[in-house]
Amino acid sequence: MLNTQKLLYILPDVAYIAELLPTKKPHTFSVQTFRQINGTFIDDNEFISEHIFKLFSKLDAGESYTLILPDFLFTNTIVTVNETSDVKIKQYLKTTLLPQLTLDASTHLIETFVLTELKGSARVQLSAIEHSILAPIKVGAYSAKVTIVSVSPISWAIKSIVSLEPSITVLQIGNTLHSALQYIGVDQTMQTTVDDTEVIAETIKTLKGAEPSIQTIYLLTNDLVEKRLAELLSNTLPLQQLSSLSDDAEKMPSYVRQIIESSMRTFSIEDYPVPRFPVAAATDAEVASYKEQLATVPQGEVMPTDNLPKPTKQAELVAPDEKLLDSGDEEIATETEIEEEPEVKKPAPAVVKDVNISQFTPSKEPDKTLTEEEPMLETTAKPIIKNKQTAAPMLKMVFITIAAFAVTVAVGIGVGLLFLKFTSNSQTDTSPVVVVEEPVVTPEPVVTPDPDASPAASIDVAKFKLLIVNATTKAGYAGTIKTKLTDADFANVTAGNAKGEYDKPGTYLLPSEKFMKNAELLKLVGAATNLTITEMEDKDTEDPAKTYDAVLVLAE
Repeated sequence: MLNTQKLLYILPDVAYIAELLPTKKPHTFSVQTFRQINGTFIDDNEFISEHIFKLFSKLDAGESYTLILPDFLFTNTIVTVNETSDVKIKQYLKTTLLPQLTLDASTHLIETFVLTELKGSARVQLSAIEHSILAPIKVGAYSAKVTIVSVSPISWAIKSIVSLEPSITVLQIGNTLHSALQYIGVDQTMQTTVDDTEVIAETIKTLKGAEPSIQTIYLLTNDLVEKRLAELLSNTLPLQQLSSLSDDAEKMPSYVRQIIESSMRTFSIEDYPVPRFPVAAATDAEVASYKEQLATVPQGEVMPTDNLPKPTKQAELVAPDEKLLDSGDEEIATETEIEEEPEVKKPAPAVVKDVNISQFTPSKEPDKTLTEEEPMLETTAKPIIKNKQTAAPMLKMVFITIAAFAVTVAVGIGVGLLFLKFTSNSQTDTSPVVVVEEPVVTPEPVVTPDPDASPAASIDVAKFKLLIVNATTKAGYAGTIKTKLTDADFANVTAGNAKGEYDKPGTYLLPSEKFMKNAELLKLVGAATNLTITEMEDKDTEDPAKTYDAVLVLAE
C-alpha cells in the first residue's frame, strides 16, 4: 500500500484535493492525483456551509486530510514579552494578553510558541481561530466520514521553500494573490485579486520602507502576474520566480504544483513550528442542526454522493474564472481531476528554520444560517470597484466662486466710478459761480483674493505632503488608503506604520500648525477615503522631523 499523504485546500474561489507520494529524498513529495473544484466557498470571512458539505461529499470516506485555509480566517500576531521564563511568559499570555484580545479557549483554538529571545525579552507567536468558523468543516467531515488531521494558514504552508533572508512571498491560487513578509517567521499577510495586483505592489513598497533589510520578492504565480509586478516594482526589489513556468504545459500550473508539494514538505519537518489546529468531532448539536437543515432541502440538492464522470483524457488545469461548467451538472462548480503515475519528481528547493506570523484582525462571528434551496453555482471573482471620487471638482468650484466674486466687485466699482463722474459733470454745469477745489481721489485698486487667503484655497493636493500611518492590525491598510488618496489627485502621499499608541479606535488627522482647524482639509481627505476623520494635535510623535503637512492615523 502506498504511503500517500492528502492535502485539502479550501480558499475563497477554489478548492484543491491533492494526494502526494514521498520520493526517494527525505521530506520531498510528488503530486500523484489532483482535483480542482471551482466555486465560492468563503464569503465575508465565513464558510458557505452548503458548499462545504458538497465539497466534502467528494472526499474519500475513511481517509485523513490536512486542511489549509486562507490567512484572513485566523487571528495572528507577534508580541514582545519582557520575560524569558516559559512559566512567566505563559502567565502573561493567560492573565493579560489573551483577555485584552478577547481570546478564550471556550471560543477559540489558540496556539502560542516563542520565536526568539534577546536581552531579557521574548518574541512570542500567537495564532488562533474561532470554534464557530470551523463548525461547517466539522459537520462536513462527519457527513463524509473523513478525518481532518489539522488546520493551518496558507502562508505558513510554504515555509520550506523560503530563504532565510528577509523576503516577501506572493502566491497565486486561482484568481487570488496571497502575500506575506517572510523571515524567521511570517508577518504582514494580505490577500487580493489578480485584477488588483497594484494593491500588492503598494503593500510591498510600504513594507520595504519600514523594513529596509528585505532583499527579494519570491513568486509562485503565472507569468502575467510576474510581469505586472516587475513593472510596478522595478525600482523597489528584485523578483525571483520559484516555479518553472516552462512546465505549465503539464496538466496543472507549475506554481500550483510547487505550492502543494512544498506544503507537504513543510508539514513533514517537525522543526517548523507551523500552527496546526486540531479539529474536534462535530457536536451533537451541530450534527442535529445539519440534519434538520438537510431535511428541509429537496432530495438530491445537497450533499450529492455521486462523483463527476472522469474525463476521457487528462484535462489541463485552468483557473476558476475560465468556467468549465458542464451544462447538465449541478455540482459545486467546475471540477478538474488529474491522475499521475507515482514517479519521483524533482524535489522543491529551499530550507528554513524558525517561523512567525503577523497581525490580522480577528474574523467576525460567522452567520450559522445555511442556504437551503439554491444549488451552488460557479462564480467569478467580483472586481473591486475603486472609489473614483476626487477633490478636483470641489477645488474648481472654489476657484470659480472666487473669480466670479472678483468680477462682480470690479463691475460694481466701475459702475460706481461712472456714476460719480456723471454726477460731477452735472454739478459743474449747474454751479458756474462757485468753484471749489477738491483733492483728487484716486480709487483703490481692485484686489483679487489670493488663493492663500482662505483655508479652502490654501490646499494644493498636488503639493500637499501627507503621511498615512497604520495603527491597526490590518496588514497593508495604509497602502490601500494611499491608493484612494492618489486616485483623488494627492500626489505626495507616504504610507507606513504608526509609532504612537492610540487607545481609542478612530481615524485621526494630525495637521501642522499651518493647517490647524482647516475644515476643507478634513473634507477633502474624508471624501477621498470615505472615512470619518477627527482632527487631533501632537503631530510630532508620528512626524518628528516635521516633513509632512499632515499625518493621517488609521486606528480603526
